[in-house]
Amino acid sequence: MKKKMFVFFLLLCFGAILFSSCSLFQTGDASVDMTPRKIASQTGLQAEEVVQNVKSAVVGISAHSSSGTSVGSGVAIEDGGYILTNHHVVSGARSILVYFADKTQSTATFVWSDASLDLAIIKSAKNMPFLECGNSQDLKVGQDVLAIGTPLTLQFKHTVTKGIVSALNRTLEVGGISDVNYLQNLIQHDASINPGNSGGPLISMDCKVVGINTLKASESEGIGFAIPIEVGAQIGKQVIENNKTTSAYVGLFGFDAQIASFYNQTTVSEGVYVISVDTKSPASKCGIKEGDVVVQIDDKPIKTVLDFKVAMYMYETGDPMTIKILRDGKEIFMQLNAGKRV
Repeated sequence: MKKKMFVFFLLLCFGAILFSSCSLFQTGDASVDMTPRKIASQTGLQAEEVVQNVKSAVVGISAHSSSGTSVGSGVAIEDGGYILTNHHVVSGARSILVYFADKTQSTATFVWSDASLDLAIIKSAKNMPFLECGNSQDLKVGQDVLAIGTPLTLQFKHTVTKGIVSALNRTLEVGGISDVNYLQNLIQHDASINPGNSGGPLISMDCKVVGINTLKASESEGIGFAIPIEVGAQIGKQVIENNKTTSAYVGLFGFDAQIASFYNQTTVSEGVYVISVDTKSPASKCGIKEGDVVVQIDDKPIKTVLDFKVAMYMYETGDPMTIKILRDGKEIFMQLNAGKRV
């Protein structure tokens, strides 16, 4: 089923050890309202008005690890200084600094990350405004979007670019030979993004976050990708409200059935087409096999891999669940208990 891809994709976290910000953020900009609040959505605005509304919820990030410093971006999505960014921006960080639109800065602490989603949550020591999350399912190809981030160095924080949604539901293979990962349901857009934009928001013209920028095609211009915001928003609520930092483990890996049908692997158009099953996992023990299509978990419809991953954060280790699959045109209900990811 795998189709060889000859396009290299560049993760947008910029690694460096030479950047110094000690002289850039000493004096606050009183014209930027950093009062903690939810920034309301609005319609009928021009791009510059959207930027003025949302910029106080966007931060630059420098994450310091044993291998150096990485520069990225982030956006606050909940009260309390909770910032959504990319896993690859803050992974392994010993200390994290965030840089606000008013030219002040704060420390931040690591809260949660998931490498398979390339998403992470950090918490700023300073509270700040946060944005309303939209729904990527409402996006239309051709509509305007804005990207805000910190390309290349901290001197370029809060850089704004404008583009359109180019395509929806893209799937990309990232990583090396030994650590291949698939990012699915991505938003493709042509707003210019560069290393350092990782974790920054993709903004719709009604001032909502619709995606988190994660990578670009390195051998092309105008091909960037963002993770749909709903996965970060829904998991974020679980992490923040319930201190839920790990997902339940079932032990199956799959693609959207829509993608599998493109390769003539199934005739089913919705659900998760199972590519492989961990032989020691709950999924294997209950009888789920390669080629099955997962369409429901308890009362939750599963239309995409995104739905499946979000659902896993609703369960604790040991919780029972009923998984509905399609196999050879028949509906089968499987009973299992959620395992623990190791």
